[in-house]
Amino acid sequence: MATATSLSSPGIGSGLDVNSIVSGLMAVEQRPILNLQKAEAKLQAKLSGFGQVQSLTSSLNDALAALAKPDTFTQTSASSSDPSSVFASTSSTAAAGNYAVTVTSLASGQTLVSPQGQFAASSDVVGTGTLTIRLGDWNNTDPPTMFTPKTGTSDVVINIGAGDQTLQGIRDKINASNAGVTASIVTDASGARLSIRSNTTGETNGFRINVSETGATGLNRLQYDPQTLPPLSPSMTYAQPAANSEGTINGITVSSTTDSLAEAIPGLTFRFVKKTTSPITVSVATNTDAVRAAINRFVSAYNEFSKFLTVQTSYDASTKKAGQFQGDATAVGLLSQVRSLLTQSSTASSTFGSLSSIGLELQKDGSIKVNSSKLENALTKLPELSKALSDVGTGGSNTVGLAKRMSTYTEGLLSASGTFQSQTKSLQSSIAANTKDQQRLSDRLAQTEQRLRAQYTALDTTMSKYTALNKYVTQQFSNNNNNNS
Repeated sequence: MATATSLSSPGIGSGLDVNSIVSGLMAVEQRPILNLQKAEAKLQAKLSGFGQVQSLTSSLNDALAALAKPDTFTQTSASSSDPSSVFASTSSTAAAGNYAVTVTSLASGQTLVSPQGQFAASSDVVGTGTLTIRLGDWNNTDPPTMFTPKTGTSDVVINIGAGDQTLQGIRDKINASNAGVTASIVTDASGARLSIRSNTTGETNGFRINVSETGATGLNRLQYDPQTLPPLSPSMTYAQPAANSEGTINGITVSSTTDSLAEAIPGLTFRFVKKTTSPITVSVATNTDAVRAAINRFVSAYNEFSKFLTVQTSYDASTKKAGQFQGDATAVGLLSQVRSLLTQSSTASSTFGSLSSIGLELQKDGSIKVNSSKLENALTKLPELSKALSDVGTGGSNTVGLAKRMSTYTEGLLSASGTFQSQTKSLQSSIAANTKDQQRLSDRLAQTEQRLRAQYTALDTTMSKYTALNKYVTQQFSNNNNNNS
């Protein structure tokens, strides 16, 4: 049994190294699949590389899109001589100018508080019944006597049952009612007090509370409606009225339901922070910082785009390494076209006809360097700078703004039918075909190895038999010689 096992192992008995022979032959057979694997690695690297180029192009396109918008050049900024009292912000429609602003009062929400000493703790029982809350406007008398319900609102009825009749239970029911008010409990040495406050400031967001008691009395202590005759007593205390913010702009009285006043001056929003004793000066000016930032963002995006493609399309003689896009017509053409657009001129502006005229100068290495003095000069002529970069142009391609022209090109590259999509699909198709070829070769190699192993195993078996026979015959001759002697 041991002898049979030995003869079944390749090379045992015959001395033929079947495993080494088959491995050597298969190493030769595997060269085509190794070449395919190397080709796949290059395709994957190229696909990844184009993904990076696409990302860089997208960043460049975003920067160009900002420069291609006329709104970029009409932005304004506001400054306040005392932002702790009056803060201001602008939109692109705000006109440059100065404004004198005073704050007479800030907006507030109505607050009602239960009288001191009525409740010892939040667990005190108040009573059962219903609370009816309605938002509206109290007249300006002190105390108020006339209530006008707010348009678009209705009575909110809150049922207070036996399980809700404590002070904290009523607080929770009010807060869950969506009545436009918020209830809270304040506890100090004198006991617990219920405070109810409007959710929104402004004189139209006051509120009244009507009470209807059932069973145990005491809920009427939360009533507040001075119009009720005779008035209920005791009732909630009118701690703070609902009021608008008020002030003046250039001597004109203004009012708002909040502490923010928008569009009293087109494009300008004031936020009242505290009352003032003298006018605060708010100045609105053209925001050249925003334009400068947009231009610098474009320069940075372009330089990153240019640097990456320059390295990847070139050959480094010192390291003897080629970029992954060396000789690639798509990548080389893309870099060439973008650089060509940078140097083209436009008649959109009579003042600035090229990027270099506004201070964006193309260098020998393909990057852009900002000439600060030229750029600052251009920023003093924003209408012309806007035309030079963002004008749509109606007199042919040469009248299109410089950034607009480049933006149109990069948008095309990134579109569904653009270069990146077609290149990506082409590379993915090549990778898929390569994968199929590898699988086909792998299947064929498995069959080849199986065939070679079977052939050499059979040869090994045959040689083992001949070896055994040779030993037997030699042994017989030896025995005969010994007997004859």
